[in-house]
Amino acid sequence: MAAIREEPHTIGEISLGAAGDIAFGQGRLNIGEPLAPPLIRALIHRRQKNAITLLDAPPGASCPAVTVARDADCLLLVTEPTPFGLHDLTLAIETFRPLGHPMGVVLNRADNDTRIQDFCAREAIPLLAEIPDDRRVAETYARGNLLFETFPEWRNYFTTLWTGIEARR
Repeated sequence: MAAIREEPHTIGEISLGAAGDIAFGQGRLNIGEPLAPPLIRALIHRRQKNAITLLDAPPGASCPAVTVARDADCLLLVTEPTPFGLHDLTLAIETFRPLGHPMGVVLNRADNDTRIQDFCAREAIPLLAEIPDDRRVAETYARGNLLFETFPEWRNYFTTLWTGIEARR
């Protein structure tokens, strides 16, 4: 007599789509479900095998972030120049460094505070891009628009970032 048995249980859904030539997928965890990693693994399993795949995860060293990082080719850690941002970045680097994956940092909302730049220099982790603190950025993505289409001068930030990522792979 089996006291414990496993039964299939839906914890969320995966949606796949495209925006022009770019395929995308997202996983949505059902409200009240405590574990995102199985949904993340199912989404990763559905990715196009030979395509460049960007996976977004929460900041820091949470279970979803570790699940995403485990099989990545390169880790791009995004942070802000705040004590909380530095704390999350420190935890992420301590957690992910043993994986042996190349890492780089993007500084979002960059201002005159140099704590992130100083930390990256001490840790020998390249700072791949600094996106300035600019209200127009929030307004643009809040409307669902792409920065480099709205502000062509921003294309350089993303070109520099992509070049840095390619160099780390």
